[in-house]
Formats: sequence, C-alpha cells, structure tokens
Amino acid sequence: MPIDQRGSAVSAKSKTSIDIRTLEPIMFYSGKQDELQIFLNEAEYGELIIKSLSHDQIQVKAVMLDETGEKLNWKQDYKGLRVSVPETLVTSKKATGRVVKVTF
Repeated sequence: MPIDQRGSAVSAKSKTSIDIRTLEPIMFYSGKQDELQIFLNEAEYGELIIKSLSHDQIQVKAVMLDETGEKLNWKQDYKGLRVSVPETLVTSKKATGRVVKVTF
C-alpha cells in the first residue's frame, strides 16, 4: 500500500477514483443572449474545470447537456467553472463528443 508524505497508508483506489481535469475547451456563443455552448470530446469526463468561466468573469445560472437537457452538477468559484460529467454520458459508440450548454 502506498504511503503519503505524512507516512500514513493511502489506498491506490482512492487516488485513482477522482478524475479532475483543467480544460481550455472550444466554446461557442449560441446566438441566444444568455447562453454559451462548450464542446467536450468523448474522453472528457469527471470533474472538469473551465478556467475562463470563473465567477469574476461571468455568473453561471445553469449547466446542462445540450442534446438531452439533463442538468449537470456544477460549482463556480475564482478558479473557474467546475462541471461534473459522469463517465456514462460519454460512452456512446456513435458519439464523438458532447455539447454542454451554460446559461448565465
């Protein structure tokens, strides 16, 4: 079992179970006054941090999948917009990506 910097045992499973990525995704203005669309490729899942959408830049009201309208868990802070994308949303064989709709 691995040992952390303090000398205590850390399970390998707990270290690999969290998938956090900082992204600079392709973003599109949807044409609506209060909406952006973000393209994510099929390998982008877990907790995604979009730095350019920090709360000092824009105040987000909702985050959802464009295709289905399914709401995604999100949090916005000074580091950016954190969106939780479940792996099950990106496993479709025909999908090459997903579009996430952000309203503000």
